[in-house]
Amino acid sequence: MGLERTNETITSDLEQILSLTQILDSVAFERFNLGENSTLIVNNFTDVQYPLQSVGLKTLPMVSTCCPFGRPEVIEYARQLINNPQPFIDSAIQHAIDEGFDGWNIDIEPVGGNEQDSIGYAKFIDLFATQLHQYNKSLTVCAATWTPFWNLTLLAQTSVDKIYTMSTYAGSFQDFQTALQFAVQSIPLDKLAVGVMTVDENNEPFSNEELSQRFQLIINSNIKSLGIWSSPIPSNWIPFLKQFVSS
Repeated sequence: MGLERTNETITSDLEQILSLTQILDSVAFERFNLGENSTLIVNNFTDVQYPLQSVGLKTLPMVSTCCPFGRPEVIEYARQLINNPQPFIDSAIQHAIDEGFDGWNIDIEPVGGNEQDSIGYAKFIDLFATQLHQYNKSLTVCAATWTPFWNLTLLAQTSVDKIYTMSTYAGSFQDFQTALQFAVQSIPLDKLAVGVMTVDENNEPFSNEELSQRFQLIINSNIKSLGIWSSPIPSNWIPFLKQFVSS
């Protein structure tokens, strides 16, 4: 859920999510930002933790680096986190305990980055996941291929529970197919959550034919988990999601 950050209609979107517990098992929602010097910034967004958890959905608050996308300071914040992760981790664990989160979703999206950053970031993710597991909390991370900051293979070798692929948000079917193939080659299926976006590259909804094509490829690829960005979920997705869950 993007909440105030994406100007969604929170009440109706939350109602939809609460009605889809037979399809959904966890929800990530905008709540925190990564700040400078390994700080965790709390955003003043609508608190959806209790209604989600009350119906059995796992809650994974997001730590993002929005907004706007492309801020030059984000890569510096990320490097500060890599070099000194413990203050951030300690704060995140305490929030999870105090507020009852089931885990975290890390969505750090810098512009730039290099191979050394990707090594350091994977080490941070591994450390964070390992410490969260001591408290029976899980860690998921969003990653893509458009910057060397992410290395899917290295991330897959960490203790992270799920990797949500953002390259598979691709608008065209050919790009989606290519991104999915790379994800499957890089990440074990038990850790892979294929990211799917509810609109195409022109911000238009997908037709039933387009959805059928994509979901058939997903099922044929033995994908176990999806990550949907973002709410609300279009009504024509529901039959395909039910088919995926039952496959």
